[in-house]
Amino acid sequence: MKKKYKGSAMLWAVCSLLIITFVLTGLLALNKSYAEEEITNIASRRAEYLARSGVELTAGLIRDNRLSEEKTSDKLIVKEKQIVIDYEWGKVEVMRTGTNTIRLVSGAESADVTCTVIGIMEYDVVHRTWGLKGYVTY
Repeated sequence: MKKKYKGSAMLWAVCSLLIITFVLTGLLALNKSYAEEEITNIASRRAEYLARSGVELTAGLIRDNRLSEEKTSDKLIVKEKQIVIDYEWGKVEVMRTGTNTIRLVSGAESADVTCTVIGIMEYDVVHRTWGLKGYVTY
């Protein structure tokens, strides 16, 4: 009877190694997909933060009255009713949508992920200042 089980240890060892190899390969593939998803999430957040900072910087320029349509420089392009400001990471379009409102559209890209943030500024007649009322990300 002992001859019947001779060599079965080698078969069990090979089967065990195959099972361990399949499990490890599956775990590595799963880990790779999680890593790629995290890289995309980081790029998306970075693009959003860059676009938000474009809105915040431009709103600061408007609040401090350092941005006017008469101003011309290499970074400021004046169009009919809008001003386009080019930053290193993207551009911000400033459009007057009413007598007391301005719309800021900022776009940024990071690692093939594009994000656009729209900010709305309103003029406070009492304090005679522009204020950022909020923004929308999409």
